[in-house]
Amino acid sequence: MEILLIESNEGLSAALSERLTADGFSVVAVKSGTEALKLLDAPRFESILLEWMLPDMDGVSVLRELRTRSLDTPVMVLSTRGCVTDRVLALDSGADDYLLKPFHMDECMARVRRMVRTYRRRELPDISAGMRCIADLTVDTARHVATRGGRRLPLSAKECAILEVFAERAGRTVSQQELEEAVMERESAPGIIPVYIHYLRKKLDDGFPVKLLRTVRNQGYVLGGA
Repeated sequence: MEILLIESNEGLSAALSERLTADGFSVVAVKSGTEALKLLDAPRFESILLEWMLPDMDGVSVLRELRTRSLDTPVMVLSTRGCVTDRVLALDSGADDYLLKPFHMDECMARVRRMVRTYRRRELPDISAGMRCIADLTVDTARHVATRGGRRLPLSAKECAILEVFAERAGRTVSQQELEEAVMERESAPGIIPVYIHYLRKKLDDGFPVKLLRTVRNQGYVLGGA
């Protein structure tokens, strides 16, 4: 799944595309409403970033057409128009969020991650009870798969089991002993947990600016949290 970026400013479009890609998303960038609507014939995207002032039509018109087609993809409007009536118009037309330009890139990415989580909950109602979301990480304990930034992580069975323990206790420190008791067989070599943690951390955090799995000295490990 991908993020659709509809932004006519080439500099901002390039910066957003670069940051979204760095955060693990696939990005399709277009500069006009006409181009965007050609891509919206099927529910392909997990989220849409939509500029208000497009060269061929306003973003609200694109948004209304999208909702007319019964697409429930989350949309965040990017706009220089800061008055309340404009924000209300966008939200009433079907926007899920409204971000005023100029904005901080970290805030924009946080809002994108929230929209993606919302979309995934809509798409997977049958297994939502087994879903755990930490920032841009989603752990599906029912199917034993995990994605970060929309990309599936290539985890071994043991790495996935350890990650599921962390996800169930997100923000809390988990000791090495707790992990051994939860996921390791009795005949496992002692001290093997740090080896799995090393492999898991590389697959989970390498290439992402925000590191989710931390070591708490003399206590264990924590997923997420401050």
